[in-house]
Amino acid sequence: MTKKGIVFIILIVSVISVLVVAVWGTLPENTSQASIEKLEILDFDGFDENGEKIIEINDIVTISNPIYILKYDYAPKEAYGEIKITISNNDVTYQHDPDKKEIYIYYSLPAIEAENAVTITIRDQRAEKKDTITLWFSIPDIIIIPE
Repeated sequence: MTKKGIVFIILIVSVISVLVVAVWGTLPENTSQASIEKLEILDFDGFDENGEKIIEINDIVTISNPIYILKYDYAPKEAYGEIKITISNNDVTYQHDPDKKEIYIYYSLPAIEAENAVTITIRDQRAEKKDTITLWFSIPDIIIIPE
């Protein structure tokens, strides 16, 4: 074989390998596992007037501790899910740990100072199951109005 023939064969094999990797990467996920039937946030204080889950975070999220850990669970345990998280405030970010089924919510200093309520929605993309919770700083019992 000549050098041109070897280079041509290597080029053809390279193109075929790139095509195989491209096709392999676009294949759908393994759908033989069960879908999520129930998705829920575990820790919450109660429900608001609209029936949505709420939790008061006054004593949990502070300037010295700007993190809240939100735990969730789904059933059945061996189900396959594609969990997507949305947060209603841009000053609040998150990190998702799917193995522990926890969402680490990081408050920025402006978000803590503003004490705005933050709504977090977790959703399974495959089964379209979702749960929502609102994290809020409660209004103090005594309000001192300066004269």
